[in-house]
Amino acid sequence: MNVTTPRVSLPAALRSLIRRSQQTTPVRAVPLARAAWLGAGTLPLLGCLTSFSIGASKATTPIPGVSYRGGFEAGWRHAVNQPAYFTWMSNALVAATSLTLAARREAPSADSFWAARTAGLGSVMITGIVYNSVLRGAEQGTALYRFNDTVQHIVNPVLAPLVWALFDPRGQITGRRVRLGAAIPLAWATMTMARGPRIDWYPYPFLDVARLGRRTVGLTLSGILAVFLSMTASLGLLDRRLAG
Repeated sequence: MNVTTPRVSLPAALRSLIRRSQQTTPVRAVPLARAAWLGAGTLPLLGCLTSFSIGASKATTPIPGVSYRGGFEAGWRHAVNQPAYFTWMSNALVAATSLTLAARREAPSADSFWAARTAGLGSVMITGIVYNSVLRGAEQGTALYRFNDTVQHIVNPVLAPLVWALFDPRGQITGRRVRLGAAIPLAWATMTMARGPRIDWYPYPFLDVARLGRRTVGLTLSGILAVFLSMTASLGLLDRRLAG
């Protein structure tokens, strides 16, 4: 028996907006697309910059139950440690690639750029999922911290893929670029696990090797990488769907 799967169509207004925004996007960025990329790049950039300010004024947060005892006092050492967080890395990738698209007259064509773009999109979505399902706790007191927390963990994980779907040129997320992009979170994980025992500190409690064991932490990181590959591959499928 043949089963026909119904096609899921986008709303007419959304399809029209996508067509208008992308008719010239592969070559020349239209003003609406440029404004969207500018906004989608400026917000994570502000998130990354305010992270430095927060690190300079606030020590690492003690986490109950972890075995590691290292950390950073408020000051420049904690400020320059901010890129060690997956959240910072993912938002920085989105900021850099979005602002590049906003600034250029023509969309980049290099594999390296689109691998970084793909890595940023996949990583920032993982940031939103992991933070809001596992790590989210009590709100912090300062307005700056609340702004930083909201932008990096709630707004950007939704805004970045939305702007990509509406305005990025189609056909750029390929299997090769997904694999190249996966090298970025893999490098982050490798550096984090190599650095952790030396400074007796990890950016997240689920990386606590002494308490959880190498096998458990390895499986956790493998699971995160698998989710990353699945999500970026899904973006590639959606990319081809939108192109059609």
